Amino acid sequence: MKRHLAKIRITVAIAALLVSVPALAQQPTATGVINATLNHKNGIALVFDTDPGGVTLGAPGTSAATLNFGTISAFGPLSAGVSRTSVTAANFTVRTVFDVQVIQGGLNTPSYTLQAQLASALPTGFSFKVDGITLAGALATIQTNAAYNVDVAHNLDLTVSTAAPGAGGPAVGTPLSTVINFQASAN
Repeated sequence: MKRHLAKIRITVAIAALLVSVPALAQQPTATGVINATLNHKNGIALVFDTDPGGVTLGAPGTSAATLNFGTISAFGPLSAGVSRTSVTAANFTVRTVFDVQVIQGGLNTPSYTLQAQLASALPTGFSFKVDGITLAGALATIQTNAAYNVDVAHNLDLTVSTAAPGAGGPAVGTPLSTVINFQASAN
């Protein structure tokens, strides 16, 4: 009888195993562990945004935006967002406003310094200023202790000499295309 009970127990155990294998196969599970290391990099990003009072930028929200003053003159209409701030016998100045936003991550600095420079020399009779600071080939400081993560408005002035061509003034109808490089440095 004991032998008969042992056979029954073995048969029941085999049957239970055979029934449980398909049940497990229908709901497979697995576990695992990933060992990862986070390399957090700090840095800053500079982007240009259109200011509501200025010219609409090309590619706003990027670090390579473009700005077009349109057709300018000492007298007559100007494009939307462009104003004429000065007209003298020697020159005239047009202005627009644009926004700079410096976004920081992973830094423990409260502010940044903004600098700008011309990428190449301008044709005779033209000059640029940002916030009253004349731009040339060397970096010029535009702002110190600027706040991160907010649009900061800056004025861009273009001054054009009214002197005759050859006497310090540009040729009439001269198109002007230049690159102004901006640099933000964490304080």
